[in-house]
Amino acid sequence: MYVDLSIPISRRAPGVEFEQWLHRDGIRQLSRRIRALPGDSRRDRYLNFWRWLIGARRLRERDLPGGCFLSNEFYRMSVHQGTHVDAPFHYGPECAGEPAKKVMDLPLEWFSGPGVVLDVRGCGGRVTAAGVKEALDAAGSGVGPGTVVLFRTDSDLRLGTPAYYTESTAITPEAVDHLLDLGVKVIGTDCWSFDGPARAMVESFYETRDPGALWPTHLHGREREFIQIEGLAGLRGLPRRGPFTFMAFPIALADAGAAWCRAVAHVQEPR
Repeated sequence: MYVDLSIPISRRAPGVEFEQWLHRDGIRQLSRRIRALPGDSRRDRYLNFWRWLIGARRLRERDLPGGCFLSNEFYRMSVHQGTHVDAPFHYGPECAGEPAKKVMDLPLEWFSGPGVVLDVRGCGGRVTAAGVKEALDAAGSGVGPGTVVLFRTDSDLRLGTPAYYTESTAITPEAVDHLLDLGVKVIGTDCWSFDGPARAMVESFYETRDPGALWPTHLHGREREFIQIEGLAGLRGLPRRGPFTFMAFPIALADAGAAWCRAVAHVQEPR
């Protein structure tokens, strides 16, 4: 059984620009685009454009079955929209003194492996190393190299409300370090960010002037290499105890520090 752990990206979500050509729109768009086709010479382009201007090279509804062509959609948005993978380059230009990996530098095998869900709903909004140890004991699962650890906070239940951003749970650098010490490389959360509410961080900074108050877990990725998967959903649908395989391959975006992904768990059905 496959369990979808991803947030659908809505055309109406903040920060998303969306355009859609429906099937009858497609005829008009195709008619404009066949003025110049791949492989056309400059002469062909001029000639076909002239033919299009006088109407000799245009498509009409009667030219296609049902008067329809193909649909098409265009999204303009951040690579951090929806469920996504953060590569080390997102945290800074270097990691542990070496050039930080971008999305296309990440080994694909990191994104498929045994998964473990850590229930941290009772952590008080801040997960520490002690909280990770307690959650690991409760899960009854060992973790090591190749294991993908997912933090369940049920923040995704607030998706679509301001509380999704203002009441999220912070995964502290010390919590991340504990997992890295065990050999874990990829860590996920059902919150919008590993660092908790942005307002809380900003207000803490202006009260203390401590730079460590601002996105501490992200910036910790400059010291130790790890991958964050943010914006997961439905972790409560995974077994609290028992094996499952996690998969979330980032979209192949060149020169990007993050990429959208489709996060999925394969759970063995009882016989």
